Amino acid sequence: MPKLDQISIYPIKSCAGIDLQTSKVLDRGFPLDRRWLLIDEAGQFISQRTTPLLGQIKISQYDDHLLVNYPAKYPLMLPTNVHSNVRQKAMIWKDKVDGLWVGQETDNWFSAVLEQKVHLIHMNEDVHRPLVKNNLPQDRSFEVSFADGYPYLLTSQASLDDLNNRLTSPVPMNRFRSNLVVSGFEAFAEDNWQKISIGEVEFMVVKPCARCQVTTIDQKTGAASKEPLKTLATYRKQDGKVMFGMNLVALSTGSVNLNDPITIIS
Repeated sequence: MPKLDQISIYPIKSCAGIDLQTSKVLDRGFPLDRRWLLIDEAGQFISQRTTPLLGQIKISQYDDHLLVNYPAKYPLMLPTNVHSNVRQKAMIWKDKVDGLWVGQETDNWFSAVLEQKVHLIHMNEDVHRPLVKNNLPQDRSFEVSFADGYPYLLTSQASLDDLNNRLTSPVPMNRFRSNLVVSGFEAFAEDNWQKISIGEVEFMVVKPCARCQVTTIDQKTGAASKEPLKTLATYRKQDGKVMFGMNLVALSTGSVNLNDPITIIS
């Protein structure tokens, strides 16, 4: 039976993720997912594309705070809801966004780890980033976190299995940094979905996710190679981009849980 196999969030964009048993579904993404963003002095967002060791920064959730760990470094504690009067501008691709500055101690911690001067900003309920896309329903508004483009990313275990059957060395799903992993379908069946439900929540399947070199980075070691992007490019190219997984927006509220059934609506 088609079901939900994994729920993951990535509180600090491009850092390690946290796997969950259940989560509320919000308009801008799962609670805490990509609500923190590292930026450089020019306000440009920092990701594993230029800084692979971000994946080595581990995150744990404890009630009202996050614990951030990096090898041979003292842990950093972050409150899950930052209240600050200082806002900082940032650029995520072509989007101009802003966020609440977390503080100097936090900046110092990340600057020391990354060996460059950076700032950490936070998106709480008072910080908004409208999601304006022509391919979304125009009768309502949408928002998004500090994610690249959309609030939710879904991947399929069968699609990963298909890819791994083509690789000399298989790769784990964490290379694709998805929020939702589903099973019980044929490989790449998700290409044809328009609307699905996961448990009690309805989602719109907006568009395929174009993949970048982050998929080539081992999330445990930070080492990079040419795979799986090289192999994906041989059979998953569309308009010059390599596709794996689907971008989603939530059309209703509620919660999702591991093993929830998946229903294809259209």
